[in-house]
Amino acid sequence: MQVYIGAKIVGAEPQEKDGQPGYRVVYPDNYVSWSPKPVFEEAYRLANVSERDLIHMQKLAPEEAQ
Repeated sequence: MQVYIGAKIVGAEPQEKDGQPGYRVVYPDNYVSWSPKPVFEEAYRLANVSERDLIHMQKLAPEEAQ
């Protein structure tokens, strides 16, 4: 088995689903999902960036992968 490390920049806001706390998560390609609070908080850390900076970083990401 190989080992991988992944990193994503996402937008998120608290949202309950079926009475459980969690987060509405929006990915750079505008895909929207929901994640339970413990799972989300284990995987993500709050980034102190403005929305404008976030949009700029998301636009750069595909170019950096080439």
